[in-house]
Amino acid sequence: MKLQHFTVHKRSVIRTGAAIGLILCLALQTAGCSPSGSVQETKAQTSAEGTETKAQTDAQTGAQTDAQTVAEAGASQAGDGIGTSQADDQAAGEGDAGIEPQPGKPLKSGNKAPDFTAELIDGSTVTLSDFKGKPVIINFWATWCGPCVKEMPAFERLKENYGDEIGILAVNCGEDADTIKDFADANGYTFPIALDEEYQVSMLYPTNSIPYTVVIDGNGKVTHVSSGAVDADTMYERYKEALGL
Repeated sequence: MKLQHFTVHKRSVIRTGAAIGLILCLALQTAGCSPSGSVQETKAQTSAEGTETKAQTDAQTGAQTDAQTVAEAGASQAGDGIGTSQADDQAAGEGDAGIEPQPGKPLKSGNKAPDFTAELIDGSTVTLSDFKGKPVIINFWATWCGPCVKEMPAFERLKENYGDEIGILAVNCGEDADTIKDFADANGYTFPIALDEEYQVSMLYPTNSIPYTVVIDGNGKVTHVSSGAVDADTMYERYKEALGL
């Protein structure tokens, strides 16, 4: 009897447990906590997190883009400022004597041409500023320099054709007066040739080689700088253009 009673109660317990389990399962499904519900929640949560991450990424990207845009705009404005400054310097150089050159540094267009006074081979003196109001071409040369000698006829032609409109000055580098006079007489050159035996003028117009030619406008500003030379006819045309003739 006892065994039967235990068996009956055991069966009741199992039945009761099964009923309770069924009720709980139905309740859980109704609340949305079933395995499928958990997946859906995970998907929704993942989607929400993805949306939040995307929004955060978009926000960060937007902030970075905005910052980059601002930085680029600032750099552009800085570049424009520099360009404007250069343009202002150039504009300031136009119509005046130009910008002071740096001591010991080669001249460049826009610089103020250093003034000087030199003795000519005929015994007179010349001062660069005396040519104010006219474009001037200054050529640094020597009789031992082949390219210098080759282009010399170009200066004689410039004197013959435009002598009243321009200034011409050939500055000899380091040679004595007799050597230069003999050279000029032998070739029939009549354009002004200045002596620079001690290189005092040459130091104001530093260069690594000759022939070295500088063209200056009527205000004393450098407008052309070149070194080397080819044939006289070619150099005549180049210098004529540089002088604005």
